[in-house]
Parts: sequence; C-alpha cells; structure tokens
Amino acid sequence: MIRTRDLLPASLPVRLRAARRGLQLLRRLASRRSTFAKYSGHLLLALYFIATTSRNGGLRRTALSAGRERARYWKQQWYRKRRRLEAAAVVDDICASYAAEQLGIAHREIRNDLEAAVSRYSPHDLLGFDPRSGRIPRDVPEDCACGVPTERGRRRCRKCRRPLALRGRYEVWYSALIKTYFCERWGHRLPAGYSDVMSLLPKLRPYPRPRSRHYRDAIYAVTHIVYTLNDYNRSRLPARLVRRECAFLKGSMAWAISRGEADTVGEIVDSLGGCGVADTDPLMMQGRAFILEQQRADGGWGDADDEYGRFHSVWTCIDGLRDYSWPANRRRQTGPTSI
Repeated sequence: MIRTRDLLPASLPVRLRAARRGLQLLRRLASRRSTFAKYSGHLLLALYFIATTSRNGGLRRTALSAGRERARYWKQQWYRKRRRLEAAAVVDDICASYAAEQLGIAHREIRNDLEAAVSRYSPHDLLGFDPRSGRIPRDVPEDCACGVPTERGRRRCRKCRRPLALRGRYEVWYSALIKTYFCERWGHRLPAGYSDVMSLLPKLRPYPRPRSRHYRDAIYAVTHIVYTLNDYNRSRLPARLVRRECAFLKGSMAWAISRGEADTVGEIVDSLGGCGVADTDPLMMQGRAFILEQQRADGGWGDADDEYGRFHSVWTCIDGLRDYSWPANRRRQTGPTSI
C-alpha cells in the first residue's frame, strides 16, 4: 500500500510515470473501432485537453499525436457510415468536431451538417428539458441500452420495452451544463444556453450529504462547474468564486476513497487543483496516493469490463495525476465574485 508520506520525495516522477502508463492505455482504447465509434467525442476531448494543458512535454506530444490521428480517422469515417444525427447523439458529434478542429483537423462539410442538424432540435430535445423554464425536471429517463432515444416521462423503451430508470436532478443539470458549454465553445449557442443552465444552480443547493442517493451525481455536478468555469483547466479559479464548491469537494474525498472510486477521486483532485488547492495539501496527496495505489498492471483503473467506465476512469485519473501548464500569475478574473 502506498502511504501519503511515502510520496513526498518523488511524488512528481511517480505521478508522471503513472500518467504516462495511463495515457498509453487511453491511446489503445481510442484505437478500438467499437469503443471509438461509441465515444469518439469523449475520447477526442480527452486527448485534446491532455495535449494542450499538460506541463510535461512527453504527455503533450503523445496525446497530440494520438489525438490528431484519431481526429483524422473520425473525419474519414464520417461519410462512410450513415449518420442520422438524432438529438441524443448530435451534441456528442459536436464535441468530436470541436476537439478535432482544436487539434488542427478542419472539416467544413461536417461542420455544416452538424450546424444544420442541431438547429432542427429544441432545447427539450437536446437537453431533456428547457432550462429557461426555471425548473430541473424529475422525469428525464436514462438512455436505453438498445440505443433508441428516450423521451421525457417514459418509463419503458418504446422499442425494446426495457424499464427505464429516471435520472436524478443533479445528473440532468450537469449533462445540460456540459452540452451547452461545448456547443458554445464550438460556436453555436442553443436557444437555451450555458448561462440559462447555470442560473438553475441555486436550486441544487445546499449540496447533499454523503448518505443521499444523489451524492455521486452532486460530486460530478460540482466538478463540472469547475471545469466549465476554468475552461477545463486553462486557468485557476479564484477561491472566492467557488468557495462552496471547493468545500463540498474536500468533504467528498473520504466518501469516494471509501467506495474505491478512482475515477471520482481523479475528478475531485483535478477540480480542487483547478480551484487553487496546492499539491502539498494533505487531501491532494491523499487522493493521488489512492489513485496510484489503484492503478492496474495494464495502466488503467476501474472496472475493466465496463467499456465507458474503463476509458473514463483512465482519463480522470490521468487528470488527477498530471501537472498543468497554468499561465504564470493568471487566474480567471471575469465573472461574478461567487456563483
């Protein structure tokens, strides 16, 4: 077992070696046709962010090479498959398009297709609800395993008739936050935008306690508040802006570690760093020690049999371990003093 005090002398080299092993696995997972076909947007974003925000040159170069190769492949495959660009999938394709463009792979025709497609849908179609209503609904179902788009209020899939679980309010909210954020970064503002989703945040406060069944969703909601405010770690946030969020994440570390959730711990550590918490903070050291201890021989974390969870845990744990190229003496200065 790796103890926090054991990491002090060589914490950076140890973390870098683990992050490099994780990145090699992430690259292999992204090269699997079935995995990439389902999660191209997520995988391209992961490689893009690692390539452009890492302090370590080796991580940057490896992620950039893999990201550009995968972006070219995504572009080549676009017209080889018939894409219906349904509401449930079009924002994922926008995420892939955004990452590919940022990686230097232009695709004007694909962008035109996506712009035409996303314009056909309402906020309700794309987000599961309209944030301008001032409410976060409780009747938005989870996606069905068969892949058929679900509709608000449905309890069974209209095709395979499987029962559909309902999403919690925190999950509905942070999913909309992520989608509106990336649409706007891509250059397309939906009729209901990021600011409309963020205006609903007071309805989710105070954040729940660990015994709540919505606690995990609340953690991911808060980490994505940090990510979307600091542009996925392009700058550090002033402590006054995210005081309540930082306190909540600090309090959630023990819960995530006790449940063996390396991906959740990775996001907590990563987000706390984005809020300005120092590497020498005991909680940061504790979280990173746990991530290092949980890394498998293949370089990964989490459930190896869960396709989404496998690559997502690799991404979040790399982010929890790596150092960022924070701009010198720069923190986010715009926006309110608190949220």
